[in-house]
Amino acid sequence: MQFIYMSQLSVFLQRTITVLLWLAGAVVFFRWLLAPLLPFLLALALSAMVEPLVQRLRRLLRVRRTFAAAVITTALLLALGGSLTALLLRLLLELQEWSRRLPEVIDGFPALWNGLLDRIGGWYASCPAVIRSALDALAQQLMEEGPSLAGSVGGWLMGAVSSMLAALPDAGLFLVTTVLAVYFTSLSYPAILSFLKRQLPESWQGRCRSAARCFRTTILKWLRAELLLILATFVILLTGFIWMGLDYALLAAVFTALVDALPVLGTGTVLLPWAAGCLLVGDTGRGLALLVLYAVGLIVHTLLEPRLLAGQADLPPLTALLAMYVGFRFLGVGGMILLPILLMLLKRFQDAGVIHLWR
Repeated sequence: MQFIYMSQLSVFLQRTITVLLWLAGAVVFFRWLLAPLLPFLLALALSAMVEPLVQRLRRLLRVRRTFAAAVITTALLLALGGSLTALLLRLLLELQEWSRRLPEVIDGFPALWNGLLDRIGGWYASCPAVIRSALDALAQQLMEEGPSLAGSVGGWLMGAVSSMLAALPDAGLFLVTTVLAVYFTSLSYPAILSFLKRQLPESWQGRCRSAARCFRTTILKWLRAELLLILATFVILLTGFIWMGLDYALLAAVFTALVDALPVLGTGTVLLPWAAGCLLVGDTGRGLALLVLYAVGLIVHTLLEPRLLAGQADLPPLTALLAMYVGFRFLGVGGMILLPILLMLLKRFQDAGVIHLWR
């Protein structure tokens, strides 16, 4: 009996140590190694995706592999670059139109501000004395802390702009490196795989092939799930903005969808202050429409995120939600992305027999 107990304890400790080592290795990789290796990992992933097309084109036209790889890679980069360029051009046109009308908005700001003050004054006069005293205290506090708050916000904005400008050279270098790495990796994809295979012991090669296949399918499914969430949010926002008759519906939808893609923030970061401002200036219809749009987007996102993430990764919705919450509590915003990915990978490895962590 004691022997059985010791054997079970040994298995438990072995599995626990294995899980901890996997987690430690994943944290080290995502925190310190992912950024410098990202262009080459993206190149390897894109080359793996287009390899079936390269082989098909090579058999169809009976050409050399280098020619087929160059044609397919160029077509892929042109398609991605063309789509991104078309979207950016449309956004630039809307930004240009918005900047052209900005002086009119600035000229009408004093009247808008005076109207807002009149509405606040009328609402203040109709409030009970207790609420008026609380509002007076709040106004006094805002008057005392307003200059420092404005300075902090201005400093933050200047810092954000400076950081964006400083990041432009790095972004350009990253883009050029990625494009070149995609070409070189696609041209030599079989040789690269053969080199990596030779570095592994024969006893590891089968498991590594299964792990690489699981890793590729898991990451692709996770990216598909995230892109579907962003696309669903974008379609809802664009439809709502067009129905509201906004002049810059595409620009507003893209910006709000990108904010929603960031962990923790959500569409409420944009829509709720916007709706509050519309209600304060008397644009009740637009304010209510924005609130309805926020509620619809929130419901759809809340229903889709656990189900879509679980459906792509074969995880129960509760497990996916738990992974996002625990990741945020322990690792912050990045943990909301990191821990679900790790859990998906572990689930895939377990199903494929690469590891054996649970029954």
